[in-house]
Amino acid sequence: MDRWVYPFGDFLGDRSVAPNFASFDPRFDTRDAQYLMGWTTDGLVVTNAGPSRYLLRRARLEVRNAVNNAFVYDPTFDPYLTYATNQPGYVADADPGRPVELYGAGFRNGFSATTFVENSPYGRINPITSGNISIGTRNAFAAMFGDQGHLVDVSNNVGQANPEWTQPPFEVRPWAVGTTTNAAPGELVPEDALFTFDIDLKDPWIVGYLQSALNEGRLRLVLASLSPANQVTPGGTGGGGAGAYPQWATRENLLFAPPRLILEGVVVGPEDTDQDGLPDDWERFHFGSLDKAAADDTDQDRATELAEYQTGTDPNSPSSYLRIDSVTWDGDRNATLGFPKAPSRSYRVETSYDLQSWWPAQGGLTYPNPGRALFVEQRLTDPPMPPVQAYYRVVSE
Repeated sequence: MDRWVYPFGDFLGDRSVAPNFASFDPRFDTRDAQYLMGWTTDGLVVTNAGPSRYLLRRARLEVRNAVNNAFVYDPTFDPYLTYATNQPGYVADADPGRPVELYGAGFRNGFSATTFVENSPYGRINPITSGNISIGTRNAFAAMFGDQGHLVDVSNNVGQANPEWTQPPFEVRPWAVGTTTNAAPGELVPEDALFTFDIDLKDPWIVGYLQSALNEGRLRLVLASLSPANQVTPGGTGGGGAGAYPQWATRENLLFAPPRLILEGVVVGPEDTDQDGLPDDWERFHFGSLDKAAADDTDQDRATELAEYQTGTDPNSPSSYLRIDSVTWDGDRNATLGFPKAPSRSYRVETSYDLQSWWPAQGGLTYPNPGRALFVEQRLTDPPMPPVQAYYRVVSE
């Protein structure tokens, strides 16, 4: 399926093109016109194996531009401050054009990847004469993972001057930025130019999203851009433009090829021919053979192959293994512990006074940076009464 997600767009999912453009009219989402794409994969890939058993080597989206010489090619990420022309801290864009960015898909108001289809309602749309037409109300939206590990709507990350939208600007982390060989940076993009989006598989949240989608048999992705539309805020005070934006060929387009998804990887099955505790598929994916034993440590990081398999880390990377690698203390001797995160894994932090009895540590987990987890301890005694000594461990689930 594919759907142009725009408040005044097509609600049947049968458009031949899906534009990506921005509006700086405060009544709209800044990433105003988004392009939702979906694939049902259960006919090609077995489902319900468990998310962590889908190992990915490559994930790429290919889309075709369906408009000739309408926008300038920019293959580089632009920080949000380059769009903040009327805000403190504005930074001039270093190169012409605006990038096209790929994200996951978030849903609200009871919709999900299963229930949001080509003719589902866009969301709340107020009258055109209102102070707020559709800002922050779309049922399907471009999303990234925030520091709580949940999908966050990025439709208004550059900020809006609207009383109904009070969230301050924030930086986004695109899952990929589109590139093409059919134009040089700064040049106008011809029609039928092929754009590729190589999805960031170094970010465990993104990998986990793809794994969960394959496990369920439904994968959804969204293209968004802050390329300018030709809209101008009422009164002429807003940031309109010349309408310089891409328009992507959909599956209904008769002239250009539809979006194409390429995934390379393996679903780890239960077979363990050499009975070493390491599934054959897992060994072949990482080592190309079944020569490794559970007690081996190929990358010499002090975590055995079996431990790396059990915790979802990379047995060929010396920096990829589960451990607490940073510790700080506050004035009440509460610990802040840092450790790496693996795809499709959750964690439990435990504490002990004697290395014999263990119980859940009091506090909360956040994920401030890709691939990193941070546990902030908060004992519930008042005032906190730290023990003479304490031990901590992280358990992968």
